[in-house]
Formats: sequence, structure tokens, C-alpha cells
Amino acid sequence: MQKIQKRKHHYVPRFYLNQFLDSRVQPPREPYLWVFDKQEEGDVFKRAPKNIGYETGFYDMKLIDGTTTTHVEDFFHKVIETPSSKILRKILDQQPITDEEKQKFAMFIFYSHARVPNYINFMNKFYEATKEGKSNEKQVIKDPEVEKMIKEAEIKDEVSTLEFMIELVKVFAPIIYNMNWQFLFAPNGYAFITSDNPVILNDPKQTTIYRPVVGWNNPNIQLTFPLSPSMCFLGTWTKKRNLYKVADIRFVRAVNFRTAFFATRYLFGSRPFYLKEEVLKLEALKSIK
Repeated sequence: MQKIQKRKHHYVPRFYLNQFLDSRVQPPREPYLWVFDKQEEGDVFKRAPKNIGYETGFYDMKLIDGTTTTHVEDFFHKVIETPSSKILRKILDQQPITDEEKQKFAMFIFYSHARVPNYINFMNKFYEATKEGKSNEKQVIKDPEVEKMIKEAEIKDEVSTLEFMIELVKVFAPIIYNMNWQFLFAPNGYAFITSDNPVILNDPKQTTIYRPVVGWNNPNIQLTFPLSPSMCFLGTWTKKRNLYKVADIRFVRAVNFRTAFFATRYLFGSRPFYLKEEVLKLEALKSIK
């Protein structure tokens, strides 16, 4: 049987990366954004969105008959990315979205958190420990909140790690939907960056580093997701506030530092100096350690 041709599977969608293009680049030049590789620790460099934020065959699944399917990649493209790209455009243009669109965008936020290498690597350990009954192995799933959520999801034991991750949307998308949503603008002269792990859960009152599947019900939690250089999504459990608001400088700096700190490998930005500023902070943090 003929094998499928592996494709570039973008764990950070191209339409999302397109929001962080360097706006100074005009046709006929190919558009690009700026990138910093934490693994190589070199200088920032430019890349077209089609050439970054992907792994070949990242979502491929082997079937029982030995063939490979791209059903997961197809699911992300058709069911998640296609509608979400239109909803994101409405949000960036400050147009109201329907309740159905909010539900779909909550799914997009969850998958932007869950489809990336950081989450998949965690879920590999999580899932293997679950199958082997080692719930305390390296404290991977030793958490009552996590165990309760998994039971509520009613996920079958025989599913793969990727299927397991996809099924978790039944638990986490409703949580995101029920949070208080706010879209914050960066003030003039400032901009948000993003990364290969763009959705961050953080309690600004604690130093706890939350694992990918815990922390959601913490009353102080902040869920941040940069949507463009000029806008960041903020989900909280605090009282409702204005849907759109200009952020203060401290918020922009805090979000950018979190984004850089929790990036698995790549930072993305619309200008090189936005990335360099965060790289200097990371280097300073290393020197303290």
C-alpha cells in the first residue's frame, strides 16, 4: 500500500503566525516574522510563517494495518483553524462574536494550548503513566483536580496520546468559555510577542509553575494568549470588566516575560527588538541561578 506523503504539520497555525508579521515588509518581498531559538541561543532571525512552528508528520497516527493517517492534522485544519481564523479577524476588528463563535474560539484557545510540543510531551508521560496505573510516577497525574476532569471526560482507555489530547477539549473548552474574557491592547510603543507555547496559565500571586492540565480552577489564575502584537486575550475568574481595554505597560511586560519563559523553543515577534528585550531578561535570570 502506498504511504502518504508527510506534510509540514504546523503546531502553531500559519494564520495565527501571520498576525505577527513584520508590517514593514511590502510586496513583492515574502512576508516574515522574527524568531528567536532558545535552543540555539543565537541572534534573532526572520522566517516566513510557512517555514517555522511545524514538525514533519507531527500529528501522523499509525493504524493497525501499518498505514499512517493524517486525520488529526485534517481535523485541526478543517474543524478548528478554518472557523477560528474568521473569528480571530472579528475579534481583532472589535466586532461582536456570537455565542457559537465564542464556543468555537474557546476550543481554539484550548488546542493552541494543547497541540504544541510542550503539551504533547507532557501528555505522553501522563498517558503512559495512566495506562500503567502509575498515578504518582514523577507526580505526573498526582492531582485530584486532574483525576476528576479525566473521569468527567469519559475517555476510552484504548485511545492514543493524540486522541486523548483531542478528547480533553470536552473538559477544558467549557472552562475557557465560562471564564471572564477580556481583550487588552498594547499601549503605543509596546507590543506582545508569542511563542511555540502561546497559551499560558499563571497565578501572578504565586511562584507556582503549573503543569499543562492543572490550575484552571484557581480563582487567581490568568490565562493569557497573545493574538497579535497589539492585542492579548486574558481569561480570569475575577469580576467582569470591559471586553476591550488598553493594557498598562506592566501587563505587557509580564505577559511577554511569561511567553518567553514558557516557550519550548521558539519566540515569535513582529520586530527583532521586542524579542531581544525578552532574551536579555532570560539571560539575566540564568545568571542569577
